[in-house]
Amino acid sequence: MAQHIKTDIDRPSDKVLTKGNKGSFILIIDDEPDICRLLQLSLVKHGYKVKYVHALTEGMQYLQHQQPDLLFLDIHLPDGSGLEALPAIKKKCPALPVITISAYDNGMEKQKALNAGASYFMAKPFNVTNLDELMSDMLRQK
Repeated sequence: MAQHIKTDIDRPSDKVLTKGNKGSFILIIDDEPDICRLLQLSLVKHGYKVKYVHALTEGMQYLQHQQPDLLFLDIHLPDGSGLEALPAIKKKCPALPVITISAYDNGMEKQKALNAGASYFMAKPFNVTNLDELMSDMLRQK
């Protein structure tokens, strides 16, 4: 008998999804549900533990209690600027690799993110094909 599984991509993940044994925990802070699910599904497929939230305030609260091994941070969020929050994040978690993501793909935005402490800048839309290699590189540098 087939079982129907309902997914709700409009709500943040309330639990950490995982598969495999890589064990690295990744937090995604992005207000676009499709981006969060795409990243989550791609990363879980490669063995990472993944959680996402859709608001900067929720992400910052989460970081007060648990430090991920890597953070995806959207630069433009409805409740604040990921770019402006980045120095505080790096102060609390100096070794945390942060990959900033933005729909605004211009050299100026990228440079601001890297100057604020980002480890890498990804423009939306992005290709998940090389995501596992990028994660390995970022986590190795940690």
